[in-house]
This record gives sequence, C-alpha cells and structure tokens, in this order.
Amino acid sequence: MQTFFINTDKMFTNITQLVNDSLPEGKEGLAHIYTPHTTACITTLEDELLHLVDVRFFLDKVAPKHKEPEGDQKNIKYLHDIISLRNDTPVDERVNGHSHIRSLFFDSCQVIPFSDGKLLTGDWKSLFFVELDPSRERKIYLNLVPTF
Repeated sequence: MQTFFINTDKMFTNITQLVNDSLPEGKEGLAHIYTPHTTACITTLEDELLHLVDVRFFLDKVAPKHKEPEGDQKNIKYLHDIISLRNDTPVDERVNGHSHIRSLFFDSCQVIPFSDGKLLTGDWKSLFFVELDPSRERKIYLNLVPTF
C-alpha cells in the first residue's frame, strides 16, 4: 500500500496522474484509492470547469455553509455545529456540519481497473479528491490488487 499526502487548496483536485504515476508498467489489476477523512472524498468526474462549478453549485444549494456568527444558537443550521452539545469535543472544533452532509453525495474510495500503468477511466472520466472542509493536508491510500 502507498500513502500520499496532498495539500488541498480547492474543492476538486484531479489525482488521476498522481495515481497513474504509481501504477506498474506491463501489469493489470485493480486500484483501490481511499481517503480516511470524514469531510473529504474520492470520486470520478469529468474534468471540465463548468461541470465542476455545477457540482459546487448543487452542493451549495443542498448543504449550504452556515454563515451565522459562531454562538448564534437561534439560527443554527446543523446540530453538528452546536459544539456545546457534543460529548468530548474540543471547544475549538471546526463548525462544519455542511461538510459532513455534503460527504453523503460522494464515496471515500473508488476501485478502478488499470492496465500498463494507466487507470482505465475512459476518455472523459478523471479521478478526483474532493475537499469539503477548509484547505489542509490530507491523506490518500492506494492499494493495488493484481489480476491473474
């Protein structure tokens, strides 16, 4: 298994080439790509700017970020954001209920066949790391399963 660390600076990071660079030439198998974070995901999408903006707009409508001042309990949008009600949670915990709801629309892993050093994703499909929280360092695991 290989471990990668990426610093996210945007919601969608195309990681297709990162994974392709780690695949063995002349071999076939399955690539299992996984992230252990609850507010980050792995998915396949078309790497086209307007499509990615459409996905972002959809997420903003379904699970908008709570914009009320912290501590304004009367207008809270997500119960997860009421830190005082959660057990064993540090007082400086992120207010990110929207990120957890958004993660319901994605998976934390993908399994994609590969051959001769390339993911078999098709012409328009790319592999993406999806950041649903503020930018930070994130972890990705890659496990290769050979086919016989």
